[in-house]
Amino acid sequence: MLLESCLTIKRIKMKNNFTLLILFMCAFSISAQTTFTLDSTELTSRVVKDSIDIPWEIVWGPDDHIWMTERFGRVSRVNPKTGNQQVLLDLSGEVYERSETGMLGMALHPDFDNSPHVFIAYTYLSGNSIRERLVRFNYDGSQLIAADTLIENIIGNNTHVGARVIILPDNTLLMSTGDAQNRSLPQNKSSVVGKILRLNLDGSIPTDNPNPNSYVWSFGHRNAQGLWRAPNGKIYSSEHGPTTDDELNIVTAGGNFGWPDVEGFCDSPPENVFCSANNVVEPLAAWTPTIAPSDIIWYSHPAIPELTDKLLMTVLKDKSLIAFEFNAAGDVLLNQTKYLKGDGDRLRDVCVSPDGKIYLATNGASWSNSRPFSHSIIELSNTAYYSNDTNTSSITVNSTLDGIRVGPNPVVSGEALNLFIPRKEIGQFTMTDVVGRTVLSATVEGNTGMSTEGLNGVYFWKLSLENGVAKEGKLVIH
Repeated sequence: MLLESCLTIKRIKMKNNFTLLILFMCAFSISAQTTFTLDSTELTSRVVKDSIDIPWEIVWGPDDHIWMTERFGRVSRVNPKTGNQQVLLDLSGEVYERSETGMLGMALHPDFDNSPHVFIAYTYLSGNSIRERLVRFNYDGSQLIAADTLIENIIGNNTHVGARVIILPDNTLLMSTGDAQNRSLPQNKSSVVGKILRLNLDGSIPTDNPNPNSYVWSFGHRNAQGLWRAPNGKIYSSEHGPTTDDELNIVTAGGNFGWPDVEGFCDSPPENVFCSANNVVEPLAAWTPTIAPSDIIWYSHPAIPELTDKLLMTVLKDKSLIAFEFNAAGDVLLNQTKYLKGDGDRLRDVCVSPDGKIYLATNGASWSNSRPFSHSIIELSNTAYYSNDTNTSSITVNSTLDGIRVGPNPVVSGEALNLFIPRKEIGQFTMTDVVGRTVLSATVEGNTGMSTEGLNGVYFWKLSLENGVAKEGKLVIH
């Protein structure tokens, strides 16, 4: 039975002072229902794993498992089919967890087969002071072993510690830090607090940072808890405001995002003065009242058409999932639609499987963790899509569908990857790594050879033809 739904309209302030009327598709608790609709697509929800303690980060791994941090200090692999949980690391005796702190952001090395490194941000105590660090762990097939502390002694607080971590295609890492409730630090470029940091995977400072002697990539942040690099090349960030002006931003090198002198847009006389003097980067959108945005991810799969080629954002206070549609360049927000809004649990994080299923991490009904070990990972899927064999064919060896061939598979890095399309039809070929980053994109026709130079690992390809046919598969480059 479909969930009862409702429609509401809300005004959202956007860049250049335009106001957008947003259609909100509302639904009651996803954890209490099994099916519901978005606009027209019926989704089925399934509890993958319950009785966990604030799953702060969930990442789809190259082993087809969900890798998860729990805020009290644990890292696990979860089998998405069975819910079986394998604990890889337990630092509950070392991690400091209060309010918003604990075991937080995590990223897996994009070439995980050859470099099984896991990067984790967490808070700890140094004497009586709360601090934050980023550590690189090695995965030995059964557990995580600490290898190197990349950066530490970052000033922390019980709230506003940021800690989202992503790895970029150039093998540098971005990490958000909150203002640690110290309003004097986000505009201070000699401090790493209230910033987006960029570092090499060995912990060194990239020579092309705005300041080659500093980790600081952008500044003027209050508490960014979402980071994602989209196929359009833009790096998006979701950020908590105070009592007003939660934000969605495009993060740029050297950008000043205004906090604490600017909240949201430059739309008051003092803010206008500060923005002009400091070249402040305004957000794409801002929300008042606040909605408490959490993590973001790009959804490129055709399984759920309402979400295809959109940025998804999990929301805590509003207990919802928002889909953002942009122009081709990715720098203008055209539309946003809120789904799943209701009386269920807050949504902390989101990841997507290669076959287009969405996984949501729940975070209880209220801000405080009043019910420890009561949180869940929930799967959303379009079962009608998967019942169609032409949609779900998975290609792993010399991929062939309706005469389309992609191979060899596996292919040696540096050698040509050959694509053959019968009847010389034209299509768009894209290939992403295990964390969703686009590594190859080309318009193709007939027989096409593409370079795999510099690629190594497991990748997922998609071919979209002009006649509307879309095919996809998995490719190994070694």
